[in-house]
Amino acid sequence: MINQFIFDQDSEDSCESGFRQIFETACAFEKFYVLSTAVEHEIFDALSEPKTSSELADLRGLHRDMTEKLCRAMTSMALLTKNGDNGDKYALTNISKKFLIEASPYYQGDLIKLMKKTREDRWGNLSEALKNGPMEIPRDHTVFDRSFILAMAEAAICGSLQRTMRALRENEDFMRAKRILDLGGGHGLYSIAFARLNPDFEVTVFDYPQVIEGITKEVISGHNGGINLIQGDLTKDGIGSGYDVVFVSDVLYRPEASLVPILKKINTSLNDGGLLISKHYHLDDISEDQTAVFFDLMFTISGGIDLVHSSAKFCDFIEDSGFSVVHVEEIGSPSKIIIAKKVMK
Repeated sequence: MINQFIFDQDSEDSCESGFRQIFETACAFEKFYVLSTAVEHEIFDALSEPKTSSELADLRGLHRDMTEKLCRAMTSMALLTKNGDNGDKYALTNISKKFLIEASPYYQGDLIKLMKKTREDRWGNLSEALKNGPMEIPRDHTVFDRSFILAMAEAAICGSLQRTMRALRENEDFMRAKRILDLGGGHGLYSIAFARLNPDFEVTVFDYPQVIEGITKEVISGHNGGINLIQGDLTKDGIGSGYDVVFVSDVLYRPEASLVPILKKINTSLNDGGLLISKHYHLDDISEDQTAVFFDLMFTISGGIDLVHSSAKFCDFIEDSGFSVVHVEEIGSPSKIIIAKKVMK
């Protein structure tokens, strides 16, 4: 309620920092939609050479005045800059050149498109779910289409892949392995990294048929050396056997009832003393693991209850499935690598 207290100088000082945090959080929505709309209309690729907003609008078939306003907004976000003899042309900044041009190896456009779809399909239902409970949305594997797998690849190449490989290079048991399964390996980037780390590794990617045919074969085709492919559904089909390592990245977000059978299937596929290497988000400290907190809430909106676990609980599930956990390592909050060894019978 507004009253005379708000005119006090001390009140202004005490409110300003808190208000700034709330205001910046609220503005994140606008910034995201500016970015995602520019990606959707391929604005950044069109600006590989500087252009006026009118030239850009005509090239992309857009409204001139709206295009100018959008370019101003992106300039304020340091995604564009103005140059030209009259300062009337918009050009890319270094960050846009690196992450928002499709030809760049660090392109993030598919990830941004996926984030927009997720906001519309899931986060838009948060208020209703809060009142009535999680939405019952049918779940099937058709979500794992080409655009989804490309988005996961783009997320991996900007730090997660590199941090994972640094951690695994230090593990002697991993480096001594001969046969490695990349379970739910999708884009195949981890498999390629394993094969480059040690050309003697025999690496296999397992994923849904539409993933293997739609993207995995394309990605690994540029890699010199054989990477084996197995098509199937890890909840229903065999995943092979005789592995020294099964690597699983960001595919085991499941309730205990469906998670444990998969862990036991992994155990059966491993040689005695073989390794399970898990890389997932974990809910350990809600003040530090904000990404995992939001990730868990997003799943819950659409009916996915208890899919993101604490690392301690996840380790319990692993050990109940015939493993002994030997190492847990944070590779960038909230992602952790958990390494477990199959218990000798």
